[in-house]
Amino acid sequence: MNISEIVKNKTELISLKKAEMKTVSGGITSVSKTSALKGVFKDSELTLERTIVGNTYLWMDSHDDVHAKNIFAKSIQESKNIFHLHDHEFKITAKVGEPMKVYEQTISWKDLGVEKEGTTQALLMDTEIKKDYNSHVFTEYKSNKINQHSVGMVYVKIDLAVNDPEFEDEFKVWSDNIDSIGNQDKAEKKGYFWLVREAKLLEISAVLLGSNELTPTLPEHEDPEEADIITTTKEPMKITQDLLKRRNI
Repeated sequence: MNISEIVKNKTELISLKKAEMKTVSGGITSVSKTSALKGVFKDSELTLERTIVGNTYLWMDSHDDVHAKNIFAKSIQESKNIFHLHDHEFKITAKVGEPMKVYEQTISWKDLGVEKEGTTQALLMDTEIKKDYNSHVFTEYKSNKINQHSVGMVYVKIDLAVNDPEFEDEFKVWSDNIDSIGNQDKAEKKGYFWLVREAKLLEISAVLLGSNELTPTLPEHEDPEEADIITTTKEPMKITQDLLKRRNI
């Protein structure tokens, strides 16, 4: 489908997107498989406390979507039922933990290894993983073997952006947002993208392999002062390129 056809059928295509639940693993695919961001980390025989990364924004994904900053802000504020599951199995027996906190966090592009000025956001969840929910998943988290996560979401507000002045409204969305996208070259090659301004967050799942490598379980704090970076402030995460390390998973 070319750009003219996409614009012509925009309303129908948006309706189709809104009618389904989307599962996606954030957006960044060009960085290390894990990073040294520090989150909550506490172990006992029956529970684990961990911070997991569910999604990263302003990156064109395999659905041709770009998630805007604060995409889940309204949903996080209003919803009392955001779940920590495995493999997007939306059922009671798929629960692996109880979310303690779900939040969006500002991150510098350069801190993520992307040579771009400015910032993006990550979706984070502090969660209490319970052995009696799923002993196998519990053991995998305890052994640091789960380093991929993915979100289950429903679209709420979507705009179409196209790189063609002939389509005034869609070209304005393009012009207003193209420079903020981390993989801008991919969007320019495609000639269009769907800007998802708002979505309802249903769950974050542990998955075997997601399309986004930067959806890890965050490691234990090496410096106690670093714990405050994620858990008690809204300041950008202070990570550096030398902290981005590759881990076999």
